[in-house]
Amino acid sequence: GAMSAAGLTKVQTDHLGRIVPAQRSRFELEIPPVRCAGAWTVCAFQHIGSRLTQEDRFAVVPSLELDGKTPCSFLGVFDGTVGDFASENVRDLIVPKLLESPSWRALRTVPAARQGEQEKLLEQAVRDMYRTVDESLLRRCAKMTQHYATCTSVTVQVVGDLLVLGHLGDSRIVLGKEVFEAGGGGAATLVGEQMTTDHKPDQEHERSRIERCGGMVERLQNHNNKPFIRGGDFTMRKALGEQPMQLQYSRAFGAKDLKIFGLSNQPDVRIIRVGRDPAYQHVRFCILASDGLWDVVSAQDAVMVAQQACRQRKNPAEALVFDALEKWSQRGAKADNVTAVVAQFEP
Repeated sequence: GAMSAAGLTKVQTDHLGRIVPAQRSRFELEIPPVRCAGAWTVCAFQHIGSRLTQEDRFAVVPSLELDGKTPCSFLGVFDGTVGDFASENVRDLIVPKLLESPSWRALRTVPAARQGEQEKLLEQAVRDMYRTVDESLLRRCAKMTQHYATCTSVTVQVVGDLLVLGHLGDSRIVLGKEVFEAGGGGAATLVGEQMTTDHKPDQEHERSRIERCGGMVERLQNHNNKPFIRGGDFTMRKALGEQPMQLQYSRAFGAKDLKIFGLSNQPDVRIIRVGRDPAYQHVRFCILASDGLWDVVSAQDAVMVAQQACRQRKNPAEALVFDALEKWSQRGAKADNVTAVVAQFEP
Protein backbone atom coordinates (compact mmCIF):
# COMPACT_ATOMS: atom_id res chain seq x y z
CA GLY A 1 0.00 0.00 0.00
CA ALA A 2 0.92 3.70 0.06
CA MET A 3 3.10 5.09 2.85
CA SER A 4 1.60 7.56 5.28
CA ALA A 5 3.14 11.05 5.58
CA ALA A 6 5.15 10.17 8.67
CA GLY A 7 6.38 7.15 6.77
CA LEU A 8 5.31 4.98 9.70
CA THR A 9 1.88 3.59 8.98
CA LYS A 10 1.29 1.47 5.94
CA VAL A 11 -2.22 1.96 4.63
CA GLN A 12 -4.09 -0.78 2.88
CA THR A 13 -5.75 -0.29 -0.47
CA ASP A 14 -8.52 -2.42 -1.95
CA HIS A 15 -8.92 -3.80 -5.50
CA LEU A 16 -9.96 -0.34 -6.77
CA GLY A 17 -6.92 1.35 -5.22
CA ARG A 18 -9.03 2.96 -2.49
CA ILE A 19 -7.49 3.39 0.94
CA VAL A 20 -9.21 1.13 3.47
CA PRO A 21 -10.13 3.38 6.44
CA ALA A 22 -9.30 2.34 10.00
CA GLN A 23 -12.29 1.74 12.29
CA ARG A 24 -11.45 3.96 15.28
CA SER A 25 -14.64 3.10 17.19
CA ARG A 26 -18.19 2.00 16.41
CA PHE A 27 -18.85 5.59 15.39
CA GLU A 28 -15.64 6.69 13.67
CA LEU A 29 -13.56 5.91 10.60
CA GLU A 30 -10.15 7.42 9.90
CA ILE A 31 -7.55 7.66 7.18
CA PRO A 32 -4.39 9.11 8.76
CA PRO A 33 -2.37 11.56 6.59
CA VAL A 34 -1.06 9.60 3.58
CA ARG A 35 1.41 10.73 0.90
CA CYS A 36 0.04 10.88 -2.62
CA ALA A 37 1.80 10.91 -5.97
CA GLY A 38 2.81 14.54 -6.48
CA ALA A 39 4.07 15.61 -3.02
CA TRP A 40 0.85 16.23 -1.13
CA THR A 41 -0.99 14.42 1.64
CA VAL A 42 -4.57 13.31 2.09
CA CYS A 43 -6.50 12.27 5.18
CA ALA A 44 -10.12 11.62 6.12
CA PHE A 45 -12.34 11.32 9.17
CA GLN A 46 -15.96 10.36 9.67
CA HIS A 47 -18.25 10.40 12.73
CA ILE A 48 -21.85 9.23 13.10
CA GLY A 49 -22.82 12.37 15.08
CA SER A 50 -26.07 11.94 17.04
CA ARG A 51 -27.65 9.76 14.36
CA LEU A 52 -28.48 6.07 14.67
CA THR A 53 -26.95 5.17 11.31
CA GLN A 54 -24.02 6.35 9.20
CA GLU A 55 -25.34 7.39 5.79
CA ASP A 56 -22.23 9.28 4.60
CA ARG A 57 -19.62 7.49 2.49
CA PHE A 58 -16.20 8.58 1.20
CA ALA A 59 -13.49 7.33 -1.16
CA VAL A 60 -9.79 8.17 -1.41
CA VAL A 61 -7.69 6.77 -4.27
CA PRO A 62 -4.11 8.05 -3.85
CA SER A 63 -2.91 6.74 -7.19
CA LEU A 64 -5.27 6.52 -10.15
CA GLU A 65 -4.29 4.99 -13.49
CA LEU A 66 -4.05 7.57 -16.29
CA ASP A 67 -1.03 7.61 -18.62
CA GLY A 68 1.68 6.20 -16.36
CA LYS A 69 3.31 9.66 -16.15
CA THR A 70 0.89 12.18 -14.65
CA PRO A 71 0.33 11.79 -10.90
CA CYS A 72 -3.37 11.37 -10.45
CA SER A 73 -5.72 10.87 -7.46
CA PHE A 74 -9.44 10.74 -6.67
CA LEU A 75 -11.32 12.04 -3.61
CA GLY A 76 -15.07 11.85 -2.98
CA VAL A 77 -17.68 12.39 -0.26
CA PHE A 78 -21.30 11.21 -0.63
CA ASP A 79 -24.05 12.13 1.85
CA GLY A 80 -26.94 9.66 1.75
CA THR A 81 -30.61 10.33 2.49
CA VAL A 82 -33.36 7.72 2.95
CA GLY A 83 -30.77 5.18 4.13
CA ASP A 84 -27.28 4.41 2.85
CA PHE A 85 -28.32 2.46 -0.27
CA ALA A 86 -27.37 5.27 -2.67
CA SER A 87 -24.21 6.50 -0.92
CA GLU A 88 -22.89 2.95 -0.50
CA ASN A 89 -23.49 2.07 -4.17
CA VAL A 90 -22.13 5.38 -5.48
CA ARG A 91 -18.94 4.89 -3.48
CA ASP A 92 -18.45 1.53 -5.19
CA LEU A 93 -19.48 2.61 -8.70
CA ILE A 94 -17.72 5.95 -9.04
CA VAL A 95 -14.08 4.96 -9.61
CA PRO A 96 -14.84 2.15 -12.11
CA LYS A 97 -17.19 4.47 -14.03
CA LEU A 98 -14.51 7.18 -14.22
CA LEU A 99 -11.96 4.70 -15.57
CA GLU A 100 -14.51 3.45 -18.14
CA SER A 101 -15.18 6.94 -19.53
CA PRO A 102 -14.00 7.24 -23.16
CA SER A 103 -12.78 10.78 -22.37
CA TRP A 104 -10.67 9.52 -19.46
CA ARG A 105 -9.16 6.87 -21.75
CA ALA A 106 -8.51 9.45 -24.45
CA LEU A 107 -6.45 11.50 -21.97
CA ARG A 108 -3.70 8.86 -22.16
CA THR A 109 -2.82 9.88 -25.68
CA VAL A 110 -3.10 13.68 -25.39
CA PRO A 111 0.32 15.31 -24.93
CA ALA A 112 0.56 17.54 -21.84
CA ALA A 113 1.31 20.50 -24.11
CA ARG A 114 -2.26 20.48 -25.43
CA GLN A 115 -3.72 21.85 -22.20
CA GLY A 116 -7.01 23.09 -23.59
CA GLU A 117 -7.77 19.68 -25.05
CA GLN A 118 -6.73 17.96 -21.81
CA GLU A 119 -9.08 20.10 -19.74
CA LYS A 120 -12.02 19.50 -22.11
CA LEU A 121 -11.49 15.75 -21.82
CA LEU A 122 -11.19 15.94 -18.03
CA GLU A 123 -14.45 17.85 -17.75
CA GLN A 124 -16.18 15.41 -20.09
CA ALA A 125 -14.82 12.44 -18.11
CA VAL A 126 -16.35 13.87 -14.92
CA ARG A 127 -19.69 14.47 -16.66
CA ASP A 128 -19.62 10.90 -18.06
CA MET A 129 -18.76 9.56 -14.61
CA TYR A 130 -21.71 11.29 -12.94
CA ARG A 131 -24.16 10.28 -15.67
CA THR A 132 -23.13 6.61 -15.83
CA VAL A 133 -22.94 6.24 -12.04
CA ASP A 134 -26.51 7.53 -11.78
CA GLU A 135 -27.75 5.27 -14.59
CA SER A 136 -26.30 2.21 -12.83
CA LEU A 137 -27.58 3.34 -9.45
CA LEU A 138 -31.12 3.92 -10.76
CA ARG A 139 -31.16 0.39 -12.20
CA ARG A 140 -30.12 -0.97 -8.80
CA CYS A 141 -32.75 1.20 -7.08
CA ALA A 142 -35.47 -0.16 -9.38
CA LYS A 143 -34.37 -3.73 -8.70
CA MET A 144 -34.37 -3.22 -4.91
CA THR A 145 -37.53 -1.01 -4.83
CA GLN A 146 -35.48 1.88 -3.44
CA HIS A 147 -37.72 4.59 -4.89
CA TYR A 148 -36.21 7.53 -3.03
CA ALA A 149 -32.71 6.45 -1.86
CA THR A 150 -30.42 9.31 -2.82
CA CYS A 151 -27.10 10.98 -2.11
CA THR A 152 -25.12 14.14 -2.75
CA SER A 153 -21.62 14.10 -4.20
CA VAL A 154 -18.43 16.12 -4.07
CA THR A 155 -15.52 14.77 -6.08
CA VAL A 156 -12.00 16.01 -6.79
CA GLN A 157 -9.52 14.58 -9.24
CA VAL A 158 -5.98 15.80 -8.69
CA VAL A 159 -4.32 15.49 -12.10
CA GLY A 160 -0.82 16.95 -12.12
CA ASP A 161 -1.36 20.60 -11.17
CA LEU A 162 -5.09 20.52 -11.96
CA LEU A 163 -7.93 20.17 -9.48
CA VAL A 164 -11.09 18.93 -11.19
CA LEU A 165 -14.08 19.67 -8.96
CA GLY A 166 -17.52 18.11 -9.43
CA HIS A 167 -20.61 18.27 -7.25
CA LEU A 168 -24.30 17.51 -6.79
CA GLY A 169 -26.46 18.72 -3.89
CA ASP A 170 -25.36 20.41 -0.67
CA SER A 171 -22.03 18.79 0.17
CA ARG A 172 -19.25 21.32 -0.47
CA ILE A 173 -15.65 21.76 -1.54
CA VAL A 174 -13.59 24.51 0.09
CA LEU A 175 -10.08 25.59 -0.89
CA GLY A 176 -7.64 27.18 1.54
CA LYS A 177 -5.23 29.47 -0.31
CA GLU A 178 -2.47 31.77 0.79
CA VAL A 179 -2.86 35.38 -0.28
CA PHE A 180 0.15 37.68 -0.04
CA GLU A 181 0.05 41.40 0.69
CA ALA A 182 0.76 43.64 -2.29
CA GLY A 183 4.48 44.36 -2.59
CA GLY A 184 5.39 40.77 -1.94
CA GLY A 185 7.19 41.40 1.36
CA GLY A 186 4.12 40.83 3.50
CA ALA A 187 3.11 37.68 5.34
CA ALA A 188 0.65 35.27 3.81
CA THR A 189 -2.98 35.14 4.93
CA LEU A 190 -4.84 31.86 4.63
CA VAL A 191 -8.22 32.43 2.95
CA GLY A 192 -11.02 29.88 2.79
CA GLU A 193 -13.07 29.92 -0.40
CA GLN A 194 -16.21 27.88 -1.03
CA MET A 195 -15.81 26.42 -4.52
CA THR A 196 -19.29 24.90 -4.94
CA THR A 197 -22.77 26.40 -4.78
CA ASP A 198 -25.38 24.16 -3.13
CA HIS A 199 -28.08 22.99 -5.53
CA LYS A 200 -31.29 24.25 -3.90
CA PRO A 201 -34.80 23.76 -5.35
CA ASP A 202 -35.76 27.44 -5.04
CA GLN A 203 -32.89 28.74 -7.22
CA GLU A 204 -34.34 30.24 -10.40
CA HIS A 205 -32.88 27.76 -12.93
CA GLU A 206 -33.50 24.79 -10.62
CA ARG A 207 -37.12 25.72 -9.91
CA SER A 208 -37.95 26.30 -13.57
CA ARG A 209 -36.56 22.87 -14.54
CA ILE A 210 -38.49 21.17 -11.70
CA GLU A 211 -41.77 22.88 -12.63
CA ARG A 212 -41.25 22.18 -16.33
CA CYS A 213 -40.98 18.47 -15.41
CA GLY A 214 -44.20 18.54 -13.39
CA GLY A 215 -42.50 18.66 -9.98
CA MET A 216 -43.12 21.27 -7.27
CA VAL A 217 -41.04 23.35 -4.91
CA GLU A 218 -42.63 23.49 -1.46
CA ARG A 219 -41.49 25.33 1.65
CA LEU A 220 -41.98 23.01 4.62
CA GLN A 221 -43.13 24.58 7.88
CA ASN A 222 -41.68 21.82 10.05
CA HIS A 223 -38.26 22.36 8.40
CA ASN A 224 -37.77 26.09 9.12
CA ASN A 225 -39.58 26.91 5.88
CA LYS A 226 -36.77 25.43 3.77
CA PRO A 227 -37.58 24.69 0.11
CA PHE A 228 -37.98 21.03 -0.92
CA ILE A 229 -38.49 19.34 -4.28
CA ARG A 230 -41.67 17.30 -4.36
CA GLY A 231 -42.91 14.95 -7.08
CA GLY A 232 -46.10 15.75 -9.00
CA ASP A 233 -47.46 12.43 -7.70
CA PHE A 234 -46.94 13.39 -4.03
CA THR A 235 -50.57 13.94 -3.01
CA MET A 236 -51.78 10.88 -4.88
CA ARG A 237 -49.13 8.62 -3.31
CA LYS A 238 -49.92 10.03 0.14
CA ALA A 239 -53.59 9.21 -0.44
CA LEU A 240 -52.57 5.65 -1.35
CA GLY A 241 -50.87 5.32 2.03
CA GLU A 242 -47.37 5.43 0.55
CA GLN A 243 -44.49 7.51 1.90
CA PRO A 244 -43.34 9.75 -0.96
CA MET A 245 -40.15 11.64 -0.01
CA GLN A 246 -39.16 15.24 -0.56
CA LEU A 247 -35.59 16.48 -0.93
CA GLN A 248 -33.76 19.62 0.21
CA TYR A 249 -31.47 19.64 -2.83
CA SER A 250 -32.32 19.74 -6.51
CA ARG A 251 -29.47 17.66 -7.95
CA ALA A 252 -28.39 14.28 -6.65
CA PHE A 253 -27.62 10.67 -7.38
CA GLY A 254 -30.58 8.30 -7.14
CA ALA A 255 -34.03 9.38 -5.89
CA LYS A 256 -35.45 7.43 -8.81
CA ASP A 257 -39.04 8.64 -8.39
CA LEU A 258 -37.98 12.31 -8.28
CA LYS A 259 -35.78 12.17 -11.41
CA ILE A 260 -38.85 12.32 -13.66
CA PHE A 261 -39.94 15.47 -11.78
CA GLY A 262 -36.77 17.47 -12.42
CA LEU A 263 -34.20 16.19 -9.91
CA SER A 264 -31.00 16.45 -11.97
CA ASN A 265 -27.85 14.31 -12.07
CA GLN A 266 -25.81 16.92 -13.97
CA PRO A 267 -22.87 18.09 -11.87
CA ASP A 268 -21.29 21.51 -11.81
CA VAL A 269 -17.68 20.99 -12.92
CA ARG A 270 -14.78 23.40 -12.35
CA ILE A 271 -11.11 23.06 -13.18
CA ILE A 272 -8.54 24.95 -11.11
CA ARG A 273 -4.99 25.29 -12.47
CA VAL A 274 -3.04 25.42 -9.22
CA GLY A 275 -0.04 27.75 -9.45
CA ARG A 276 -1.15 28.99 -12.89
CA ASP A 277 -4.52 30.63 -12.22
CA PRO A 278 -3.68 34.03 -10.67
CA ALA A 279 -6.33 33.53 -7.96
CA TYR A 280 -5.01 30.05 -7.09
CA GLN A 281 -1.24 30.49 -7.01
CA HIS A 282 -0.83 29.09 -3.50
CA VAL A 283 -3.45 26.47 -2.66
CA ARG A 284 -2.70 24.82 0.69
CA PHE A 285 -5.89 22.86 1.42
CA CYS A 286 -8.76 21.25 -0.44
CA ILE A 287 -11.58 20.16 1.90
CA LEU A 288 -14.49 17.96 0.81
CA ALA A 289 -17.23 17.49 3.39
CA SER A 290 -20.88 16.67 3.97
CA ASP A 291 -23.30 19.29 5.32
CA GLY A 292 -22.75 17.84 8.79
CA LEU A 293 -19.64 20.02 8.68
CA TRP A 294 -20.77 22.96 6.55
CA ASP A 295 -24.04 23.54 8.44
CA VAL A 296 -21.97 24.68 11.44
CA VAL A 297 -18.46 25.56 10.16
CA SER A 298 -17.71 28.36 7.68
CA ALA A 299 -15.21 28.01 4.83
CA GLN A 300 -12.81 30.38 6.61
CA ASP A 301 -13.06 28.60 9.96
CA ALA A 302 -12.53 25.25 8.25
CA VAL A 303 -9.20 26.20 6.67
CA MET A 304 -8.01 27.78 9.94
CA VAL A 305 -8.86 24.60 11.88
CA ALA A 306 -7.06 22.50 9.24
CA GLN A 307 -3.98 24.72 9.36
CA GLN A 308 -3.86 24.64 13.16
CA ALA A 309 -4.12 20.83 13.18
CA CYS A 310 -1.29 20.49 10.65
CA ARG A 311 0.94 22.73 12.76
CA GLN A 312 0.29 20.43 15.71
CA ARG A 313 0.95 17.34 13.55
CA LYS A 314 -2.64 16.20 13.98
CA ASN A 315 -5.09 14.83 11.40
CA PRO A 316 -6.82 17.97 10.00
CA ALA A 317 -9.90 15.97 8.91
CA GLU A 318 -10.36 14.71 12.48
CA ALA A 319 -9.91 18.24 13.87
CA LEU A 320 -12.63 19.49 11.49
CA VAL A 321 -15.08 16.75 12.43
CA PHE A 322 -14.66 17.36 16.15
CA ASP A 323 -14.92 21.12 15.67
CA ALA A 324 -18.27 20.51 13.95
CA LEU A 325 -19.51 18.12 16.67
CA GLU A 326 -18.68 20.73 19.31
CA LYS A 327 -20.59 23.41 17.39
CA TRP A 328 -23.63 21.11 17.02
CA SER A 329 -23.63 20.52 20.76
CA GLN A 330 -23.25 24.27 21.50
CA ARG A 331 -26.40 24.78 19.43
CA GLY A 332 -28.17 22.14 21.50
CA ALA A 333 -28.89 20.31 18.24
CA LYS A 334 -28.55 16.65 17.30
CA ALA A 335 -25.43 16.40 15.14
CA ASP A 336 -25.73 15.06 11.60
CA ASN A 337 -23.24 12.49 10.26
CA VAL A 338 -19.98 14.40 9.65
CA THR A 339 -17.42 13.41 7.01
CA ALA A 340 -14.34 15.34 5.88
CA VAL A 341 -11.60 14.51 3.37
CA VAL A 342 -8.66 16.92 3.40
CA ALA A 343 -5.88 17.29 0.84
CA GLN A 344 -2.89 19.28 2.08
CA PHE A 345 -0.45 20.75 -0.44
CA GLU A 346 3.10 21.70 0.55
CA PRO A 347 4.31 25.24 -0.16
